This record gives sequence, C-alpha cells and structure tokens, in this order.
Amino acid sequence: MNDDELSPERAELLNLRARVVVAERAALAALEAMLLIRPEQLTVILESTRKGLAEGYLDETFAPDLHHPVERAFVAKEVERLMRALQNEMGFDGGISAPDNG
Repeated sequence: MNDDELSPERAELLNLRARVVVAERAALAALEAMLLIRPEQLTVILESTRKGLAEGYLDETFAPDLHHPVERAFVAKEVERLMRALQNEMGFDGGISAPDNG
C-alpha cells in the first residue's frame, strides 16, 4: 500500500468517525429546532436522558455487548461528559465545557 491509499481497517474507522460527526450535528440541529418549539421541555429531556444513559451503561443488561465492568464505567463516564458538554453548548444549567475534537 502506498501513501495515497487507506487500508480497509483505517477506511472503516474513518467512515465510523464521519458517521458519528454527522449524527452529532444532526442531533444538535434537532435539539435547536426543539428549543424553538418547546424550550421549557428541552432542559428536562436532556437532563433525564443524560442521567438515564449514564446510569444505564453501569447495568449489565443495558448494553450486553459490553462485558467488562471497566468498559461499562468508561462508556458511562463518556456519556456523562458528552451530554454535559451538549448541555453547555446549548446554554443549559448542568452543562460543563468540553473540547470539541471533531
């Protein structure tokens, strides 16, 4: 393989990265639309979702493909961090600034 080609594994990883970025931006656009339609409900929904996901990943029945407790704790912590960053980006209480890595 030369420098102008991607290995299939690297291409798959980059494809997943692009999908995550698009999904994040689409979700943000939907949240911004909801902010215009039902702003009073958005804070409640974000906080409830954040808490439910962060706690859910600690339960072995929530995502059965995560077998190891360390993996569960990692994902739960990341969900917490990313949801709080989203809340911060939207200017809601409970948000915590986090760098956007793209």
